[in-house]
Amino acid sequence: MTRSKDALQGQAAEVPLPVNLHNLASEPWIQQPSRRRRRRRVTEENRKRAPRACERCKARKSKCIESSPGICQRCEASQLSCRFDRLSPRRSQSPMPAGDATITAVAASSQTGATPQENISIEIHQTESILWLRFLTRLREAFFLGPISGPEEQDMVNLQANITRPSNPSLAEQARLKKIVDSFPPRSIAEFLVHVCIRRGTDVFFYFDQTQLIHEIKQFYTNQTCPLRFDPSFICLALTIFALGSHWTPLERPGHSRIDEHDPGRLFFEQAKVLVTDIIELPGLRSIQVCLILGVYLMPQNAVGSSYVYTGMALRKALAFDLHQDSDDQAMDAREREVRRRLWWSIYSLERPRSVASEIITVPLPTILSDFHDTQKFNNVLLQIAFARLISILDRVADWESTVTNAPRHADTVNLENQLKEWKDSLPEAFDLETIPPQDSRYRAVFHIWLNYYYAWIVMGKMSLITVVRMTLGHHLRDDSEPCNIEEKAEKQSKSCAKASKKLLQLFEDLNQTGYTTRFSFTDFQGCSIATIVTLIAGILDRDPGYERRVRFGLDFLRRMATGNPNAQVGVRFVEALRSISNEAWSKLSRSRQPPT
Repeated sequence: MTRSKDALQGQAAEVPLPVNLHNLASEPWIQQPSRRRRRRRVTEENRKRAPRACERCKARKSKCIESSPGICQRCEASQLSCRFDRLSPRRSQSPMPAGDATITAVAASSQTGATPQENISIEIHQTESILWLRFLTRLREAFFLGPISGPEEQDMVNLQANITRPSNPSLAEQARLKKIVDSFPPRSIAEFLVHVCIRRGTDVFFYFDQTQLIHEIKQFYTNQTCPLRFDPSFICLALTIFALGSHWTPLERPGHSRIDEHDPGRLFFEQAKVLVTDIIELPGLRSIQVCLILGVYLMPQNAVGSSYVYTGMALRKALAFDLHQDSDDQAMDAREREVRRRLWWSIYSLERPRSVASEIITVPLPTILSDFHDTQKFNNVLLQIAFARLISILDRVADWESTVTNAPRHADTVNLENQLKEWKDSLPEAFDLETIPPQDSRYRAVFHIWLNYYYAWIVMGKMSLITVVRMTLGHHLRDDSEPCNIEEKAEKQSKSCAKASKKLLQLFEDLNQTGYTTRFSFTDFQGCSIATIVTLIAGILDRDPGYERRVRFGLDFLRRMATGNPNAQVGVRFVEALRSISNEAWSKLSRSRQPPT
């Protein structure tokens, strides 16, 4: 559902709404010319350039100078993850002793911040941020000039490395960081909160590589000299995960009768907020992930305030980091590409920024990558893909809605209605809520898929519903002798809107019966609010036998979710006030319809 201050026009959700741009394939205007593999003219032993180069320098055909075992000067200056080939022809002649090899690996890990597990730290892989260098490389290839070798290009790389190099923390920053690290929860609690965040809080989002994060948490707690213990970006990310995971702990004990009015994740959030100033200017994925998760965490408390600020920062940092671009960096493996694209679509779908033109987004939608797919604890890639397709339709609905607002007549919605029906028919059988056990972590994610499906129908019909209600009330309450001519199309759309609200409230009744509800689900609160509001407006004209029961359930559900949340309580008061207006209008309309005595 879309972020908006207007309850009828949609609210932000913990469910993403990206645009379906899979058909916008990347079409670079400069194509890399094909080359034939040529035999070396100089024998290995007589070569002056070292044959052992790291993967990044090798991909860019840059000079690679190893400043210390396991890391080159270029990667060290740019704070990049430096990866060398396992075997080196020259060094294989004098194999390194096992002890030396261990020392070398530890030294390389400590200097780059990479974890021992496959050395796949994506956060340390600090970009692609060499945008100008990449452009010059492709330009030279287009002009058949070969790889970059000029001193100007190398000077530019060194200059940019100096600009992006993080400064050494001050003594005050080090003391603050140590104090926060010392206050971390015990390992068992930390791992539990990470587990809950992944299992319950991920929904149809993607926050981070789950396998990598779990491994890093283990390293953090088991190795006191681990570089992660001195990395403010990782510490801040861990705290945000603890905070968000705390919101969803009630789902690990469903049916718990007592409702806590305090926010169990507030302490972690306050600590993370202290570190935001230290990491906000850092390049890399972690600072983006921190902003995204903080934005999601703050949605129940302040959706159009603090949450909006943090998710906005996540979007702008993602744009600056080129997550919206389909990278052609040869040093980036498939796993890292997939992490980047999933993170981008999660951010974009949450914000749905109208200011970001679809033409500049070239990164494809999430894909099923077996090596990555099978290692995630909560594998929701199919949900991400299905939701991305739905978001594409929702964006077109929003475009149509703006057209309707500015035009004197209703635009044709047949195409949009057909697209929604086709989307529904294309869903796999695994997305049938009746076949998913409520305790399954997929249940709520699939529930939110259907919630947004019915929300799309509400958006398309809400203006027609209001128009029909106003015209009917005006005809009967103003003693208007003119016939009430309501367009057939408007009548049909208003009925579709009312029907969708009824379906949506039924979804919430089913969810309530499972016991797997939580007051910190912003999507649930806003979805139930919208469904109840539409039901009240439609109830001005017609009330079936189940009307009062549906309204009573909707308000009770909202009151329970608003416990301890002043902003949510204001929302409940609004719905209650609207109920009074609906009842008053219904009474007057009923009396006007009665024959005179």
